[in-house]
Amino acid sequence: MNTPDLPAGLVRGTPGIYRLSRPPGDLVRQLRGHGWSTGVLSRATDRAEVLRGIGEALGFPGHYGRNLDALWDCLTDFTEPTALVWEGWQDFAVYHPDDWARLRHVLGERVTQEPPFAVVLM
Repeated sequence: MNTPDLPAGLVRGTPGIYRLSRPPGDLVRQLRGHGWSTGVLSRATDRAEVLRGIGEALGFPGHYGRNLDALWDCLTDFTEPTALVWEGWQDFAVYHPDDWARLRHVLGERVTQEPPFAVVLM
């Protein structure tokens, strides 16, 4: 499979937080082709939208509490390599830097756990 735009770490199944500067295009198809379960989050502008959007993108259960503790609990329930593709994250990071830092911490901690988890910022 030709994946010139997919970082080598994602091809190898390496967890992490990645940043790509191109439009997502067929990124989800490429990720799935390399064994990643994927979800896409687009342009959430505040913490409530981000937490709701992540839950919807990754198929969290209905009892998901939409706070950072509940996010952590659901992220650690995965049983297969999972990637969150987040398009338009920049506004959240710029306009809500404290919430961005807290979320980044949770996501950064999760990428150190098994099974592999990746965040692709677009």
